[in-house]
Amino acid sequence: MLDFRPLQLEDLPRLRQFFGYSRNRICDTTPGTVFIWRDIYKTEWAVYDGSLYFKVDYPGLGPTFTLPLGGGRPEHFRQIADFCCRRNMPIAFYPVPKDELEQLQEFFPASTAVGERDNFDYLYRAEDLKYFRGKKLSGQRNHVNKFLKTYGNWTFRPIAPEDIPAVKDFLDRYAARWDKGAATFHEDIAKTHEVLDNYQTYDLLGGVLLVENQIVGFSLGEIIGDTLFTHIEKADRDYEGCYQMLVAQFAQQFAGEGVAFINREDDTGDMGLRTSKLSYHPVALLEKYTVTVDKPCDYCQA
Repeated sequence: MLDFRPLQLEDLPRLRQFFGYSRNRICDTTPGTVFIWRDIYKTEWAVYDGSLYFKVDYPGLGPTFTLPLGGGRPEHFRQIADFCCRRNMPIAFYPVPKDELEQLQEFFPASTAVGERDNFDYLYRAEDLKYFRGKKLSGQRNHVNKFLKTYGNWTFRPIAPEDIPAVKDFLDRYAARWDKGAATFHEDIAKTHEVLDNYQTYDLLGGVLLVENQIVGFSLGEIIGDTLFTHIEKADRDYEGCYQMLVAQFAQQFAGEGVAFINREDDTGDMGLRTSKLSYHPVALLEKYTVTVDKPCDYCQA
């Protein structure tokens, strides 16, 4: 029987091993995404029979289950159906990647699947973001060239422990200037501070871009399978081409052998962000679906 408990940062070392079971390239099944957004989504977890289950509370969806990590899908589905049946609650799964939708609906034939474009992840070829080669990426390449011509004394390097205070100071200046007043913006800033304060626990890859020894941007991410995930990216827009330079340098630094793709997450329906992400020419939009099942007791264990 599933016994869910609130997800805490201290759980990360114990649970990290399960994330290697992810069968897809969506950002929602990475340690960084799960733990960074655990509080705003009221994430709870349970381990049963060698598999990790998450129950989250997405706005507008209520209690929702992600696809568990580890084990076999039919047993996962039965466990969740049993949990919901005992509580007289419908089942909702989110996010369900497109390549797992058919199997889920085979188990739950009386289910409804709805895709939401705002939540689709942007997937890129790693080589495209490293160098912006070719005509379609000439605009991004021009921004990088402008940065190189304008700011001769620049460096990019992995974040070292001694860099953390300066990165946090930069983050505070960034937040003060670009505060959007949204709860998600404030949570993003707070959790970025948490990542930096617990850098070894999170164990993310971090890079910092400097001009004249002053931080003008930084990125944080991680590698799962063949994909580098960019979870956090902040840059000073006063430095022309700073974001494009940060994207390229982060990819060059960390998308090494065995990393074929880079996931830059979704756009949350922000049209400015959507235009920016599309300008880097993704090779795919990773579709995600919400699947709802009205009668869980029809599928629970006998």
